[in-house]
Amino acid sequence: MTKRTQKKTPADKEWADLQRDLETLGEQLGSLSDHTATLGKTVVANLDAQYKDVKKRATTYRRVKEAELNAAHQAALQQVTETQNTLTDAGAKSATMAKDTARQVWERSEPLRQGAQEVGHGLVRAWSEIAASFGKAAEKIQTDKVNGEPDHKAS
Repeated sequence: MTKRTQKKTPADKEWADLQRDLETLGEQLGSLSDHTATLGKTVVANLDAQYKDVKKRATTYRRVKEAELNAAHQAALQQVTETQNTLTDAGAKSATMAKDTARQVWERSEPLRQGAQEVGHGLVRAWSEIAASFGKAAEKIQTDKVNGEPDHKAS
């Protein structure tokens, strides 16, 4: 964010008020120099020196506070990054665990798949034998009819 797009916080308002008051004080001290004859040069010089000292300390205080805020911001960003990395690692571990679990389920189900395959082959053989038996029965019935033998019906 740039300073133009930032919202004014109460601290920013207080700082602006302090700057304005200091500027007003500076202007007033400047106008005192016109009255040095009546006040004396020493008093005006002392007031000017105190003004400059207060202004310097206010600027230093602001810089220190901004540095502290920046350090806190950087620490928060680092924590966010570390947390994100931890969650990413946990997600990767979770995915690996899911793959391992799926592999184990697949391996454990192998006997069931083999059994199902054997049952399928058995059914195919059974149907083949049934089809062959029906074929033989149909041939026998056909042969019996041709030879003139009566049908074997239940009486």
